[in-house]
Amino acid sequence: MRRCLCIATILVAACTADDAVVAPAVTTSASAQASLERDAVGPVQVTWDVSAARPRLIVGEFPIGGAPDAAAREFLRAHATAFGLAPDGGDLTLATTRRGLAGTYLRFQQTVAGLPVLDAQVVVVVSAAGDRIRAVHLAHRAGVRAPGGTTDVGADAALARARAAVAGPIETAAPVIVLGIDATRARAQRVYRVDLTTARSTWQVTVDAATGAVLATRDRTVTVNGTGLVYDPNPVASTGTAGLTDNNDATSPALDAARVSVTLPNLDGSGFLRGLYADARPSNVNQRAQSAGLTFAYTRADDRFEEVVAYFHLDRAQRRLQQLGFTMVNNRRQVAVVNDGNQDNSFYSPGNKQLSFGAGGVDDAEDGDIVLHEYGHSIQDNQVPGWGGGDQGAMGEGFGDYLAGSFMATLSNEVTDPACVGDWDAVSYDTRTPPCLRRLDEPKHYPEDATGEVHDDGEMWSAALWRARTAVGADVADRVVIEGHELLGTSATFDQAAGAILAADQMVFAGAHVPALRRALYHHGVLRTVVPGPTLPTVVSMMAVDVANPTGSGGNYANNLDDTQVITLPGAAAVRLHFDAIDVEQDAGCLDGACDNIYLFDAAGDLFQIINRPSTNLTSVQIPGDTVRVRLVTDVSVGRPGYHVDRIEAMGGGAPIDAGVVDASTPVDGGVPDAGAPVDAAPAVDAAPAVDAAPAVDAAPGDDAAVDAAAGPDAGGGGEESGGCCQTGSTPSPSGLAALGLVALGLRRRRRRG
Repeated sequence: MRRCLCIATILVAACTADDAVVAPAVTTSASAQASLERDAVGPVQVTWDVSAARPRLIVGEFPIGGAPDAAAREFLRAHATAFGLAPDGGDLTLATTRRGLAGTYLRFQQTVAGLPVLDAQVVVVVSAAGDRIRAVHLAHRAGVRAPGGTTDVGADAALARARAAVAGPIETAAPVIVLGIDATRARAQRVYRVDLTTARSTWQVTVDAATGAVLATRDRTVTVNGTGLVYDPNPVASTGTAGLTDNNDATSPALDAARVSVTLPNLDGSGFLRGLYADARPSNVNQRAQSAGLTFAYTRADDRFEEVVAYFHLDRAQRRLQQLGFTMVNNRRQVAVVNDGNQDNSFYSPGNKQLSFGAGGVDDAEDGDIVLHEYGHSIQDNQVPGWGGGDQGAMGEGFGDYLAGSFMATLSNEVTDPACVGDWDAVSYDTRTPPCLRRLDEPKHYPEDATGEVHDDGEMWSAALWRARTAVGADVADRVVIEGHELLGTSATFDQAAGAILAADQMVFAGAHVPALRRALYHHGVLRTVVPGPTLPTVVSMMAVDVANPTGSGGNYANNLDDTQVITLPGAAAVRLHFDAIDVEQDAGCLDGACDNIYLFDAAGDLFQIINRPSTNLTSVQIPGDTVRVRLVTDVSVGRPGYHVDRIEAMGGGAPIDAGVVDASTPVDGGVPDAGAPVDAAPAVDAAPAVDAAPAVDAAPGDDAAVDAAAGPDAGGGGEESGGCCQTGSTPSPSGLAALGLVALGLRRRRRRG
């Protein structure tokens, strides 16, 4: 698991070569926490990076004085040892300053010997009033020394090698060449990072500065396969009419009637569809729509129609961003090239910052969902230049789908199935009913459903965001999701991005929505940092149980399984489980070597433990309350026996009680706080401006998000629960059943598409 827990001292062996990455000073989570708490007003939340032996994310309220830049540097210097920074802070250069809902985001670039350390940054959030630091994200690389040697092939040679590596396509923008330090390998080395922008791609090529060898190539162009929707957002979603077809771009009475009359604000008066926030045009600018009276009325058979649709949705999306309080997020004129080739594909190019919409199948720019999906990529690239490493490719696709679904559900005339993205574009290629490019309510779970394909894996991220939106509302979810981008580096994992969303809510809304957001993110596995459990000292009762996952005739669980069993010991302040057998699939190719995982939740849906190692005698962590939800999620291959729970124990702080059945009416000593209750609120923050939003949309048929968001992971996330339990060796008595409570089984196959 990608976990970051506050645990014991971490020791890192030092490298001795001059060009090696050396160990930072040893620190502990406890000492770092204590040091930070001394400087803070109120509670401090620290997410610990085990591999780096330092904090990764700090959220709190730290009083400061003076200019934000100087105050941020002084704070970093004061905690340099714990943070793994140079003592004098001289290895950080201020790169950007941005204003967000939580305050001002100062992004510092790490440097060594005057060279930037690639993908190594520190973000400091200063309150809007400038009187306190609110969060720090440490995405730098500690202990980096300047590489030795003086051999350098030069920028021109690096550019030539980069061009050769991507087959030398025609470039549409000047190349960008940066000499820096790559500290991701066993030895730090000087490299050239070359960005090449073409009509269809933005390539990033890493070239060894000493040898000229190409070390890596990455296509940073963000694409969507199969595009084409229409109107507001499209004729399928706005009318509910099924069976509409593209018919080779021909119009029809039904498609004409689906158009709506809208205002096109912020035009520059040139007569073109060009304005403050959008510039929609065809690939041949001599054929672009033009009207001296600024009246643009076309049928879909006219290629100018797509310009109007693109302009309208881009302009409206930027205005909603500003209404949400984001006055600096992609606040620019977004160029959108419509009918740009006959491919059924659209993309955003980080090199020229343009959107491109194809004309294959349904013309992509006819569909507002597709327009906003691509705009989502532009938003992320604007917030975090270089976005795309780690899990960010999948997160980019998922966010694009979420942005389309959330903004359209709030702003548009959509009347059916808001979880279906691209339902007009998809009529050309999807055979489902209704057809969809992708859905926002897929029951996928990370990492078991991960395929490595960004669009497929993006459905886990979009589903988690959509579930969060259902739980906390559109305005809150949109704000914390977009604000969370500001806190990330250029190579974030799902877990880090989920943590940034929670930090954003802590800073913007004093953590009011953290429990609901956390449970939504847990449900789809994208948040994997567990909630610390209680530590009550005494076993006050125990009960023999016989609980296991379902298995087939061969004694193994099914592939692609999502099964939840619920075990309750009524009246307990906290419980823990004893597993006498655990056998789940492991393989080096899976996340942290674990292909199938057992997740332990409380009744509210908070995650307390992930188990994925074989064992014949394992006692779980303590889980608050009297209920544990044991969820087994498996991938698509290799079934194993799974797990068996033979005992549940009630924990407390008083004298132990003899093992056996406990009278459920007798209180158990040693109550613990409700893990789902809000934590002590941080000092009040300036509230983001209110946005008039449309009423919350009803969940689509078959969508379990509304049901599950409040209750946490149900029996399989939508499967039926059937009662049944038994004590080992005998049929339980009525009193035994009262003490044990319900053991519920839910079995559900996750929907998969090729």
